[in-house]
Amino acid sequence: MIRALTSSLFILVLVAAAGLPGCKKRDPSEVRLKHVNDAFLAAGFKLDSFQPADGRSFGASACAAGSIDGIDTLVCELPGDPTPPAKKAAEDWVGQAVTGSVLTRGHTLLAVADRRRVDPNGKTIHKITQTFPDRPEGRVEFSSSA
Repeated sequence: MIRALTSSLFILVLVAAAGLPGCKKRDPSEVRLKHVNDAFLAAGFKLDSFQPADGRSFGASACAAGSIDGIDTLVCELPGDPTPPAKKAAEDWVGQAVTGSVLTRGHTLLAVADRRRVDPNGKTIHKITQTFPDRPEGRVEFSSSA
């Protein structure tokens, strides 16, 4: 029951922030913050620490930040395609972390940073970035047939 409430907190934070006035009608095929939340939960990540974050420097309509397995994580929903200043702001957010990454999918931005040096080989960051969905229903895996 408590886990359901805390993971629902992340969804509530994202839905409330994304419903701000002035948002344009969105393409339903675009990845949204809720899709990212669902993908992270399905992968077994705990999202209890996520809170609303100031997205102004990223030009975002909504952001949430928290820790996933000790990795600082920022997820933002942008009003349009990511701009170079938004990507630069995300790279600055990663800063001097030992390992970090910035990814975009449609109007959604993900930044991860190992500031506490808990992931020296990058396996956790790799898992987080591989979980970041590239379509609303989740990742699509392709296999080659020999």
